[in-house]
Amino acid sequence: MKATVLRILKNLAHPGTIIGIIASMAIPFLVYLAPNIGHKDIIQQLDLYLPFPLFAIQFIASIVLFVLLQKDFRNWIKTILPEKKFTILMVLFTLAVTIFAATQIEARHRVQSDESVFMSVAQNMYYNQESGTCNQGYFQDGGLNCVSKSNSFKTKGLSFLYTLGIPLLGTDLHWIFNFELLLLPLAVLLMFLAVVAWTRQPLLAFFAALLTALQPTVLFQFRSMSVEPLYIFLSALSVLTFRWAFDRNTLKHWVLFALILAFFAQTRQETVFCFAPFILVALPKLLNEKSFKAPAFFVTLSLFSVPVLLTISYFQGFGFQGGEFEAHGHFLEDVSKNWEVMTKPLNDKGELVNPFLTYFNYLFAIGGISLILKALFDAFTRKDKYRFFFLEFLIFLVLYHLQTYVILENVSGDFTIEINQRYSLVMLPTMAILGAIPVAYLILFSTKLISNPKTFTTVACVLGLLVGAGFTAWTFHYKEDFNKNVMYNRNHLTTEESEILRWLSTMPQKDRLFIYGRPWHFIGYGISSIHYDRARQMSSDELKNLVDKYQGEVYYIRGLDCWDSQTYHKKAVEHRIPTTCDVFEREMDMEGVTNMLITNNYWVQIAKFNGRRNYNPVNIIAVEEPTFVVPTDTLAGKPGLRIAFSLNERGNAINDWSYAVYVNGEKTGDGPYIRGSIQLNYSESKLNAGYSTIRYVVYDNLKRKSIADIQKYYFHNVNGATPLVNLSYESHQQGWGNFHKNESIDGNTMKIAGKQYAYGLGIHAPSTTIYNIDGKYKTFQASFGLDEESLCGDGARIQIAGDSKVLYESETFTAETLGSLNVNIEGVKKLMITTLQLESNNCDHVDIVNPVLIP
Repeated sequence: MKATVLRILKNLAHPGTIIGIIASMAIPFLVYLAPNIGHKDIIQQLDLYLPFPLFAIQFIASIVLFVLLQKDFRNWIKTILPEKKFTILMVLFTLAVTIFAATQIEARHRVQSDESVFMSVAQNMYYNQESGTCNQGYFQDGGLNCVSKSNSFKTKGLSFLYTLGIPLLGTDLHWIFNFELLLLPLAVLLMFLAVVAWTRQPLLAFFAALLTALQPTVLFQFRSMSVEPLYIFLSALSVLTFRWAFDRNTLKHWVLFALILAFFAQTRQETVFCFAPFILVALPKLLNEKSFKAPAFFVTLSLFSVPVLLTISYFQGFGFQGGEFEAHGHFLEDVSKNWEVMTKPLNDKGELVNPFLTYFNYLFAIGGISLILKALFDAFTRKDKYRFFFLEFLIFLVLYHLQTYVILENVSGDFTIEINQRYSLVMLPTMAILGAIPVAYLILFSTKLISNPKTFTTVACVLGLLVGAGFTAWTFHYKEDFNKNVMYNRNHLTTEESEILRWLSTMPQKDRLFIYGRPWHFIGYGISSIHYDRARQMSSDELKNLVDKYQGEVYYIRGLDCWDSQTYHKKAVEHRIPTTCDVFEREMDMEGVTNMLITNNYWVQIAKFNGRRNYNPVNIIAVEEPTFVVPTDTLAGKPGLRIAFSLNERGNAINDWSYAVYVNGEKTGDGPYIRGSIQLNYSESKLNAGYSTIRYVVYDNLKRKSIADIQKYYFHNVNGATPLVNLSYESHQQGWGNFHKNESIDGNTMKIAGKQYAYGLGIHAPSTTIYNIDGKYKTFQASFGLDEESLCGDGARIQIAGDSKVLYESETFTAETLGSLNVNIEGVKKLMITTLQLESNNCDHVDIVNPVLIP
């Protein structure tokens, strides 16, 4: 050891080595220092324009070096390949896992905004050679005009690879899902080779690679556009090429390894922290002689790590995680929570609660403890050259996972936030290697007991096949959970995009523009998109030209960002913009195209955009509450309903408008739209006993559509008609929450199918409400439906019974459905109103509106 240290120090004195080390240290130091001495703008510009050319040079240099060394690689790889039976075993299981992922897991985003950023950066790299996010832009004349861009706090390596594929596979980046799937078998096989190369233990390598591939969260990420699959692929490639360079120990090998390691750092910002163990292990080889190996390696590694260093430098001090559990100071808390998440038992239905398998974590714990004990035991008892092998391996793993500490400490790696569960892929390969230790050694121990030296490898391979088949079958038997996108199906934003793209796939291929809260999502797929605010800032003529340019194919999307805070995880850093959306909808002329229910709190609503309105919808019509009038003078007329409203809008638009008023569906008055107040009288004799509906509609005759539609209700208590809400119930019970009168179960104004109601019962299915009406009434009338405050229910039914005899039962009603009933209750003393759940009572917020008892 002493001789090795002295040789390293002696060779370190080589002038080229000294200059190279100083230069390689100066690069990250200056990059990080610049923003702190007033040059953040330089770092910003470099972060935008330097990565693409640097990546191109790095990519070409790597190919050239590998071509020069390809013969040597073929010769070297033969020296590490295990017996053919182990390789075949690995290939067969890899093929099975890949087929399973391709056929059982839907290809879709799992971490919406992050994955969309990689796509948007790729489009910007391809068209403009910029590595910033194209936040808003237009695809036109064979280019991308980014009207709004920003530096991306994501690393740029994955985007660069996407950019390389665009010329061959197109700018509609859906092909990326297949690219990521292709990485799965490549990553598994590379990991197998990497572990074999360093340990020469094929059974350990087989289980390390297999256990990694069988974890649900790994399979989910390899069917998304996440950067984590590339991380696993490049980590395995780095470890494998590290061994190759370590064994061959030439300048070319070390430079190639430096290029690969530097690109590995472009997967996550934190990955640069894993350089330390590689450098530490490489030093004795790099400095075993006075040469240019060390300076070439260090300068290459430092220079081609500049893209990630620029990103880290520009965003230093930026708060990446917020909410109630923000980053910094929660490392141990994160570790504890994450272990709990990763070992959580199945739910009552036997489904995975989180995309982790509990046994894997316990295998890791056993393997980790075994490695620590083995490292200490050998260090104190062995005297040969392998005395410190396991201790060095342990130190390597600890230093390698400095990056894990940085993630958990600085970005908040709390796995209770589902989108953070992808961080586990940084740790899972190492966990799998440690988890493979007890499995592999138990098989080897069993093999020694039941075989002789001649059949040892065959028996070990057969036992490995059987145990591996067991692990694989255990993952595969969760097929339904994979089909249902377990855990990630609760990510509202990914579900939103999936539904939008599903709708888009039904539309003919055309050049389109979307107005959306997150326009870079569409930019990533090669579709022009701008933000609501930008559209609002455009003049009426500019908006008209935009609609004309896209031949009417301009669409407004009201998505998650437009809805309230209940629709998103309270730990997430998101700023909702309901005011912007509400103002936009008030100012713009749009026609609804489709609504897609995402969760119990919100819809994705798509509307065709026609430009700016030339009127203010607030001024169209002002409606007074209808009142019953009894003239004091018989000459003044008969008693009746007074219907009063005013038309207040001015301008040329009103020349094409008209109005109409309907009472209980009968047109009561109409005429051209003329500014002023209007009063109508509706005869008492025509009023319903109970609730009457008065509807006020303003039409745009030119566009043949209504531009205002308001509904009011009047209760006429003729002949003893009684609102049910005026009576007290005799008994009531319901499945969740408390009974509400004249408001929904959550205490809001009742709203069904887009219409609001002031009178009624807010209850939750299943429920039973009994009123003592003592045989006084002949008819019970009401409308009913699910309140829009909670839309995730599978539906409900309503049943009316009189004195325990069922008089009426509705069909199943679901969200956006308004039903009505008119039931004969003559002679009934006990009126029972029952709501019935279907398979689940989740979100069954039933409103019974305008209920009336008529004698």
